[in-house]
Amino acid sequence: MVNNRLSANKQGVFRTIEAFIAIFITFIFLTIFIPQQREQAAFQTPANVLAALRGNDNFRNCIIQQNFTCINQTVDRNLEDKYEFKVNLSENPNAAISGLPATRVYANSMFVAGNTTNSTRLVVRLYFWTKS
Repeated sequence: MVNNRLSANKQGVFRTIEAFIAIFITFIFLTIFIPQQREQAAFQTPANVLAALRGNDNFRNCIIQQNFTCINQTVDRNLEDKYEFKVNLSENPNAAISGLPATRVYANSMFVAGNTTNSTRLVVRLYFWTKS
């Protein structure tokens, strides 16, 4: 009878250890895999604003006329409110822009070849980032 109690106590101890191991493994799984899924969802690239404006003739005319007020207003209306932006308009496809923040900056670009009366070739670059 004493042996039966001892084996029952040993089985109880082993089941308790098994339960602790299962809880520990579950905790490790939750702390490692769940935060990675959140990080991946947080860094989704925003929609291409210039692609949406590509077919807009008014926006195209603003670019051809190099009217930055019109360009900025059109981009501001089509870009989400949570972003700040800068527009670079240049004939040089490798032109650099200064004054960008040290945060994550997204970029969209579009090539405009002009129209029948004005044969300009301009590259429009939109740089935008989350407001701080």
